[in-house]
Amino acid sequence: MGSTAMPLRAPRVVTYLIWILLVVLAVGQPAAKGPAMAPSEVLGVHANADHAGLQGKVYVALGDSISAGRYATAPDDTFPGLVAEKLGMNLNLVARSGAKAGWGIPQLSAVHAAQPALVTIELGTNDVGFYTPTATFGAQYETIVNAVSGPHTRVLCIGSWLPSSAIDAIIADTCQRHGGTFVSLNGFYQVNDFHAQDGGSSYLGRSDWFHPGDQGHAAIAAAVLSVLGAGPAPVVGPLPSPSRFPDVIRTHPQ
Repeated sequence: MGSTAMPLRAPRVVTYLIWILLVVLAVGQPAAKGPAMAPSEVLGVHANADHAGLQGKVYVALGDSISAGRYATAPDDTFPGLVAEKLGMNLNLVARSGAKAGWGIPQLSAVHAAQPALVTIELGTNDVGFYTPTATFGAQYETIVNAVSGPHTRVLCIGSWLPSSAIDAIIADTCQRHGGTFVSLNGFYQVNDFHAQDGGSSYLGRSDWFHPGDQGHAAIAAAVLSVLGAGPAPVVGPLPSPSRFPDVIRTHPQ
């Protein structure tokens, strides 16, 4: 059976087979869909972490309808609720549907009164959706971040849910100049599983597709917690083409 030639050729044949197998494994796998997992799996809520510096203190979530909870199934499924639960903090919501950055300025007294150890600023989505001039947004956002920043307050600035590189650049630059941390939501809007079901039910009423659902809120919470060292970052991608989604960008930003 030609056994005398095998000892010399076997290593080379095996090497070729291994390389072929590696190539097949590298290029032959189908692209994954956006993360389809329960909120607790996205967030990793059962992971053990010690955050004694924040535990028991006040967390203020300043923002728009996403901070207000649209459209999670229940209050505990919202991104501020998940963050507060994970860190053992007392949540103080300062949020309103339809809020733009300018709305946040009169709310600064409420933020100060809470004496927070952690503040998330989630504003900008409605400024993108309703075309606030970038110069106006930048000045308003500067006022907010400057006012809430302090030696005893950790400030996290969350990027726009509705994609905008210009608004995100302003948010990131402003936050970092004041010693805060930018939390990017880049790519989140393109993940269909992160959106609520259009016409579904939630504790805030009938949901729409524009806002995040439970998985979207869990992913935002995971992004927030990851920059605090309290959990892994969410997995986002590979991203499907935006053309697959309904054209609701300008009809539902609130």
